[in-house]
Amino acid sequence: MKKPSLESLGLYERTPKICIPLMAKDLAGLSLQLLENRTLPGDLYEWRLDRYEGDIELGLGIYKRAVSLPLLCTLRTKGQGGEIELDPPEYVRRIRELIELSEHFQLIDIELCAGDSAVQELTEAAHERGLLAVVSQHDFADTPPGEEMLRTLVHMKDLGADLPKLAVMPKNPLDVFSLMSASFEAYALLGPVITMSMGEIGRLSRAAGSFTGSCITFGAGARASAPGQLGAAELRQVLDILGRGL
Repeated sequence: MKKPSLESLGLYERTPKICIPLMAKDLAGLSLQLLENRTLPGDLYEWRLDRYEGDIELGLGIYKRAVSLPLLCTLRTKGQGGEIELDPPEYVRRIRELIELSEHFQLIDIELCAGDSAVQELTEAAHERGLLAVVSQHDFADTPPGEEMLRTLVHMKDLGADLPKLAVMPKNPLDVFSLMSASFEAYALLGPVITMSMGEIGRLSRAAGSFTGSCITFGAGARASAPGQLGAAELRQVLDILGRGL
């Protein structure tokens, strides 16, 4: 697949793209999940490599033979909701190794908590290999003030993010609207972003990207990757309803 741009992936379109997470632990599980998900209305996949224990390059080969959709590769650390404990130097090393396999995928997730200099270094390395960089931050405890969320998204862009990604945990409906408002402001300043309010309360934000500028929303296949994630099929129905007349 030709190396993508935001435009070629349709990320400037009003309706968000649905990304289906792959949560397999081994090659057999990866093949099974791809088979189970083949009829789901996804636009791209996210491979959660923090859950995977097999050979990554072999897995990427299986993916390329099975589907033709773009792939986002993510190594999510424990502090950010993942299943692998890595200190910043080891995280940077692992992401650099993944970037070396860039001919097999299109987007890579880089965690903001790795530190500004590391994030900038990794986004530059990703761009040199033709990858789009998703710089991400997850807050599982709270929803920061709107101004702070906007500053975080702008800071991600300044560090080289093609797609700044922010996920927060709401305590009430006002927190959800605060996230959605910050997303709208960020989109006006930066272009496409990825934002979400997690948990049951935050589900509205996962379907509201047509209004907030959040260009990718995550819809579960065989297994959800975050709290409050809708199934891909029901998410498509909601997006189609909300998108009428836009």
